[in-house]
Amino acid sequence: MLSGLAYGVGDFVDTDVMSPGRFEPYEGPEQLARIALVDYPAHIPFVDPRTGRSPYTVIFAGTEFGCGSSRETAPQALYHAGARVVVAKSFGNIFFRNCVNMGLLFPVVGDHGFDESVTGEPVSVDLTRRVVTCADRRMEFADLGALQGIVDAGGLTPYTLDRVRSGQRRRER
Repeated sequence: MLSGLAYGVGDFVDTDVMSPGRFEPYEGPEQLARIALVDYPAHIPFVDPRTGRSPYTVIFAGTEFGCGSSRETAPQALYHAGARVVVAKSFGNIFFRNCVNMGLLFPVVGDHGFDESVTGEPVSVDLTRRVVTCADRRMEFADLGALQGIVDAGGLTPYTLDRVRSGQRRRER
């Protein structure tokens, strides 16, 4: 069970807004955390400028969250700032795969009905039961199917290493 505060964004939030290229080369996780969603036009910033971290653990987004370039620093920036789950009506394909393959953010796809007004609301995500609760509303979501194993392993590299080691153990018997 994950709990925290929600942050709402609209449709078509692209990866250049999540980790703007003007900050490249990135100095590391601390800088990525500070610039996460820095270009998103919101009344409440995602990252607290005093701490360089975000108080929001779950992002609710509209359609095509993470569209645009294949900037792999986008999910890294959100993760290092403090986000752990993104609930979106749909994702940009490459962003979605980067979330899964890096094992940083858990992507939830669903027609949720939440918008920017949930910012600051308490939220909980039960990954086992596949339920999101926010603003006295509840949303169930489907598992990730074949991708669930990659997410559970913490990303594609740990998943692959585990599979290789399992195969080696079978051959050694």
